[in-house]
Amino acid sequence: MSTSARDRTWVMTGAAGSIGAHLRPRIGAQVACLRLVDVQPLSPEHAGEEVVRADLRDADAVAAALGGADGVIHLGAIPSEAPFPALVETNILGTFNVLEGARRAGVSRVVNASSNHATGLYPARARVSAAIPVAPDGLYGVSKAAG
Repeated sequence: MSTSARDRTWVMTGAAGSIGAHLRPRIGAQVACLRLVDVQPLSPEHAGEEVVRADLRDADAVAAALGGADGVIHLGAIPSEAPFPALVETNILGTFNVLEGARRAGVSRVVNASSNHATGLYPARARVSAAIPVAPDGLYGVSKAAG
């Protein structure tokens, strides 16, 4: 992030997850406010952190969490294979709610975490890019490809 981010508010969904926990201090050190959003309970651990407990399936809660934000780092998801209805609700609907909430709030940047599982059926040595069709290797991969 550039030095201009130091006076900005960024939202991190899925902040209680392993990637969110790893990124919190690094991102938080670069922004004025890091708003942590998760369905799991969290506590602020660093200066400039705010915590919002919200379920990504709840469009109104997501919209409220994104209010006044300059950017979103969207990590919130079920992080592995699960029954497809759960993946649809959390990973697909949740991502829609984040993207639509950001659009409505005028958030200028969204960083959406995907997964190698969205292209997991390509051979390991294949070069993959956004220009090739998705080839998910499971239902989790389908949910990430939909995002």
